[in-house]
Amino acid sequence: MLTTLKKTLKTCLLLLFVFSAASKAQLLDTSPDAPASVNSGSLLDSGNSSLATAALQSVLPAASAFALNAYIESPSTVVLNWEIEDGYYMYRKSLQFTELNGDSLDNPIIPAGIQIEDEFFGAVEVYYQRLLIRIPFDPDNTGDSISLQLTYQGCAEDNYCYPMQFKEISLEII
Repeated sequence: MLTTLKKTLKTCLLLLFVFSAASKAQLLDTSPDAPASVNSGSLLDSGNSSLATAALQSVLPAASAFALNAYIESPSTVVLNWEIEDGYYMYRKSLQFTELNGDSLDNPIIPAGIQIEDEFFGAVEVYYQRLLIRIPFDPDNTGDSISLQLTYQGCAEDNYCYPMQFKEISLEII
């Protein structure tokens, strides 16, 4: 219960930060190819405006901060490999994997992360640099492809925490 309350508080604070920044500047473009930028015609003219501008400009779009590569390894294992940029990390507790067109997934093999003290969540496990997860599945129950919805969340250290990320992938089974 306390963990849920802390998570809700952090989400609310993140949304408050984002909406506050949005009223002063353009929100981050989260498309994979777009650089993070601030609208030059914004209302950032007061005393703390340069801090807000610098914070927003220095944060990468989520797809760049947590670059995902997914593939089938052997005939019965999905591999999810996130390359995590320096200065960024992903939360273990946010990781979720759902098969969209069946129920053939086995328990994911997730490596141990690094314990940190998060100001909102307390002691949490996170990943820096790289996260490689293997998810076994039953190929007899999947057909020619497997489709997954992935859920994950991460932060830019001392700067910005991203909202929960949702990504759908479909992999052909050869």
